[in-house]
Amino acid sequence: MSRLCLILACLASLAAGLYFSAGLTVRLELSARADPAGPAAARLAGVELMTAVLALLFVVGCALILRGGWKALVERTDIALARVSAHTAGAAVAPEQGGDEIDRLARALDAVATQLACGLADGERLSRHALEQERFAVRSLEFIYRACASLAGNNASAPWLTALLEDMLDCLQARCCSLALFEQVAEGLGVPEALGAPRLARLLDEFDAESLARSGGLRRSDSGPDGEIVELAVPVRDAGETYGVLIVEAPGDFLFESRHRRLVDAVAGLFALSLGNLQRNQRRRRLALMDERNAIAGELHDSLAQALSYMKLQIARLQLEIGRNCDACEPSGRVLEISGEIKNGLDSAYRHLRELLSAFRTSMPPGGLQQALREVVEELSARAGTEISLDFRLGDTPLSVNEEFHLLQIVREALTNVIRHARADHALIRLERSPEGEVVVQVEDDGRGIAPDSGGEGHHGLSIMRERARQLSGSLTLAPGADNTGTCVEMRFRPRAVPT
Repeated sequence: MSRLCLILACLASLAAGLYFSAGLTVRLELSARADPAGPAAARLAGVELMTAVLALLFVVGCALILRGGWKALVERTDIALARVSAHTAGAAVAPEQGGDEIDRLARALDAVATQLACGLADGERLSRHALEQERFAVRSLEFIYRACASLAGNNASAPWLTALLEDMLDCLQARCCSLALFEQVAEGLGVPEALGAPRLARLLDEFDAESLARSGGLRRSDSGPDGEIVELAVPVRDAGETYGVLIVEAPGDFLFESRHRRLVDAVAGLFALSLGNLQRNQRRRRLALMDERNAIAGELHDSLAQALSYMKLQIARLQLEIGRNCDACEPSGRVLEISGEIKNGLDSAYRHLRELLSAFRTSMPPGGLQQALREVVEELSARAGTEISLDFRLGDTPLSVNEEFHLLQIVREALTNVIRHARADHALIRLERSPEGEVVVQVEDDGRGIAPDSGGEGHHGLSIMRERARQLSGSLTLAPGADNTGTCVEMRFRPRAVPT
């Protein structure tokens, strides 16, 4: 701008000089005409030369102004438009230094174009983030739908829980997902205490499920053999009870955003809802069966037990009267022998009835069959001093409440025989599932043994055990134990929930 002003000032001076020289030339020409030989003629030649030089400089100045105008109005405008086009295409052009209006306009356009480019990049980033969130939301909804459908149609078995963990792993795109249950919950449902897809989380090597759940969960970063990892533990609980903890392990660069935490919390809630419903249903079924059995026991006690007690008293009176008043009846006579057999039969029937009443009044703990067997083992071991071991391998085998009660009573009766009659030092209870799907129960001891062809003598309670096995559509056999020492009681049956 200053250069343009300088040129204009010079042109103005040249114009003024031309005007002055023109006026001077006119006066000198008039003087020269009046006196051709005078000094005005000589001065006229110098003024004309000066006028020509000024005119040349004026023309050059005008040419420079025209050239500058062309450059400013045409060329530099084209450059500015090209720069705008370049920014529109996504290029980043640094503005050139300059001080005139065109340069300032170009720099302003560059700044606006740069802001637009940044806004466009932010918009693309937000669009990608929104698309990824939409995909995650779709995966989450599909997973929750499958989980709810699976909850409605399945019991809490190990394969079912593992399949849900695998779906959750695919939805979160994490490294592994694990479910750790409390011991009593796992025993009650017949599933392992820890499940993982595709493996158990490393967090379970340092903490147990109860400590993680009671502390309200955990979130931390740690280093492992595969590099940095991020771990998130969420308690599995409902309004009234805690069942375990759900653990997610992801790579170190994984960001647990609020959407991921909400999904993990929702899955933990679904697990808690399912486990709680299953436990409550099992408890209701057990309570209903216990109420029914207590009612039957009460009816037996009020009717048959009273009648048998009365008949035992009457037989005792009959034997006493026969011994006092019947002179023809010798102590070894048939009358006393027959009355003795009747009394023995009544005693055996009364004892069986008392055993049935005791079995009917037996309760099942919340932990299910495995917890009940442990309590029986602890009770009888402490009472008799016999070392009793339990090998429970039924896992997630589906058993009804009635089947659990029959198994418990068969094992209790077999252990009672071991303590009363076998004089054994060790006993082993083994429950497992055969490849054919049958449940196999074995009670083996190292005592003095019992004849394999024993026909169910009352003092051994074999008839009751065989009757229970028959009610389960199974079979009960006796055989010598390992190395022909002691006795092995084996019962086999197929649960009703297992297809043939």
